[in-house]
Amino acid sequence: MRSPLAMFVVLTALQAFAAPLGAQIGLASAPHSVQLTATKRASVGVALPGGSAASLPGSLVEGPNDFAPLPVVTTWNVDPARTAAVTLAAFFDAPERALAGTDGAIPASRVFGRVPTGGPKSFAPFTGPAVVSGSGMVGVAGGTLVLFAQPISSANAVGGRRDELQVRIDLSGMADLPPGSYSGTLNLVATTQ
Repeated sequence: MRSPLAMFVVLTALQAFAAPLGAQIGLASAPHSVQLTATKRASVGVALPGGSAASLPGSLVEGPNDFAPLPVVTTWNVDPARTAAVTLAAFFDAPERALAGTDGAIPASRVFGRVPTGGPKSFAPFTGPAVVSGSGMVGVAGGTLVLFAQPISSANAVGGRRDELQVRIDLSGMADLPPGSYSGTLNLVATTQ
């Protein structure tokens, strides 16, 4: 058994510590603010589900030569308050030599394109100007064709479309083109307006 004096000392010690512990409940620091900023960037994209190469099903002949249609998927996620349209442009870097061979070249004026669900519904040559895009340009003067311009609203600010690009090389009046294999690169770029 403990003596009454020992019990008194223990109780006094507990009371001495209880007051400071109780006084600490409910303390809080001054508030500090943290400014959070996050940015989601707009995006546009082009994909070629059928692959990135196309060949004529036969040999070039004088007159129209049609390639098989090329599927093109264009996607976008843009701010409708800042974007009036999404445009798909196709162009050759060197219009005078859109397709080149060892001894000759086929100019962009002899290469035609159309997108029945887009801009040119009938075949049009790749001879247009570059497309203005923000503070820059897309395409090459004399070697560009706009395939479509999709108006943007809040209803379609996030969206996409699938089109069939049809390409034709028309060698009418080019009987002097030397025999050989001709190749070139057609660039596709989606841009905002």
